[in-house]
Amino acid sequence: MIRYAEDKPKSCEYCYFWNEKKKECRQMRCFYQLPEKPPDPDPLHRYWVPCKGCPYGKSPCIGYCMAKILKEQREKKSG
Repeated sequence: MIRYAEDKPKSCEYCYFWNEKKKECRQMRCFYQLPEKPPDPDPLHRYWVPCKGCPYGKSPCIGYCMAKILKEQREKKSG
């Protein structure tokens, strides 16, 4: 399923990249299209899938852990 950013115009005609003369987008891929979802956590592994094979061994990098903690905090606030 293709996901788009929240600020995407309702119609392509209102987009900055719309070429009015040719009636088509100037971009090859929609500017507002979001990347695919990251892989789901591996339930059999203590850490998230991207941490597998991490050069730091058993403990994942601090930056990634902080990203996970902040994401969980935002989900708690919005939920």
